[in-house]
Amino acid sequence: MLIVIYGGIAQGVFVVLLLSSRSVRKSRANMFLSVLLFTLSFSVAHILFAGKIIDHFSVHVYSLGDPTFYLIAPLLWFYTQELTGVRVELSWRLLVHFLLFLLIIVCSLSFHSLGADTFISFLRAHHRVVNIIFWASVVVQFSWYQFLVQRRWNDYQKLIRDEVSNTENVSISWVRFFMIVFMLINLVFLVSLVVAIHFESGTWLQVTTALMFSLSIFALGYKGILQKEVFQQNQDAVRAKPMASEKNEIDRRLIERILSFMSERKPYLDPELTLTSLAEAIGIPRGQLSQVINDGIGDNFYDFINKYRVEQVKILMNDPSMKNFNMLGIALEAGFKSKSTFNLIFKRFTGLTPTEFKKNSSN
Repeated sequence: MLIVIYGGIAQGVFVVLLLSSRSVRKSRANMFLSVLLFTLSFSVAHILFAGKIIDHFSVHVYSLGDPTFYLIAPLLWFYTQELTGVRVELSWRLLVHFLLFLLIIVCSLSFHSLGADTFISFLRAHHRVVNIIFWASVVVQFSWYQFLVQRRWNDYQKLIRDEVSNTENVSISWVRFFMIVFMLINLVFLVSLVVAIHFESGTWLQVTTALMFSLSIFALGYKGILQKEVFQQNQDAVRAKPMASEKNEIDRRLIERILSFMSERKPYLDPELTLTSLAEAIGIPRGQLSQVINDGIGDNFYDFINKYRVEQVKILMNDPSMKNFNMLGIALEAGFKSKSTFNLIFKRFTGLTPTEFKKNSSN
C-alpha cells in the first residue's frame, strides 16, 4: 500500500513536470491540471509526514485538520471550467474559493500564540467535536463543488452536440470517469466524517485517504494528458451569440445550399468534423450555420451530421466493393470513430441494430 502511495506522489510530480515541458502543448486547462496534481501530491505527503515534521521542530500548532483538503474541490472546479471552454479569470475574487483553507491555517497557527490556555484546554477537551466540524465542512464544501461540476458537465454535453460530430474522448467517457473520481474522493471524506462521529479515528484512516489521493493522481494524470479540449482553437467562436441579422427568418435558399453541400462534398466522412470547420468550408458564419441547423432543419449539429453517416452506412452495406469490410470497417468509412457509438446512433435513427438492418436488407 505504501508503494502505491509513494508512487502516487512520484507520479503527480512527474506529470506536472511533463505538462510543463516544451514538447507538450501549453493550455490553461493543463496548467490547472498541473496545480491540481501538485496539490494532491502535496496533500499525500502532508498526511504522511506533516505530523513528524511539526513534532520535530516543536512548532506550536493546534491542528484543526488538514488544510490541504480544502484546496482539492476548488481546483477540480477550475480545471473543469477550463476544460469545457470557460476561462477562469485570475483575480482577487478567486480567494473566496480558498477562504476555508486560509482560515484553518490562520487558526491553527494563532491559537497557541494568543496565550489563551483556557481556550486551548477547551478545544482539547472537545477535540472530537472539533474533528466532526472539520470533516462536516470538508464534505459540505466538496459536495457543493461536485454539484457545480455536474451542472457544468451537463451544460457542456449540450454545447458539444452543437459543435462536434463525434464525442469520443471528448465528453461522455471522460465525464463519467471524472465524476467517479470526484465522488470517490468525496466518499472518503464522508467516511471520515462518519468515523469522526462514531469512532476514534486512527492512522488507518489517514493511510486510506492518502491511498485514495494517490489513486486519483494516477487516474487524473493518465486521463488528463489524453483528454483534449474540444474548443481549444475556437472557444470565442463557440460562445459567440448570433448577430441580430442572423436571428431573422431562416432563408430557405441557405438551407438548400447547406444540404447541397452535404450531398455533394460529403464532409461528414471526416470524423473530426466540427460546426466551426463546416461553416468555414461552406463559407458562412458559424452562428448562422448553427441557427439554420437548429431552427431551419430542426436538429442539433451532432444529430444532423450523424444522420448522414447512418445513410452512408446503408449505402456501403450494399456496395459490392465493401463486401470484404466488416461492420466496424464500414462505420469508420462513413465517418464514425468507434463501434459502440456507431451501434447506439444507428439504432436510434433506424430502430434496428446494424446487423439486424443488414439482414433485413438482404432478405
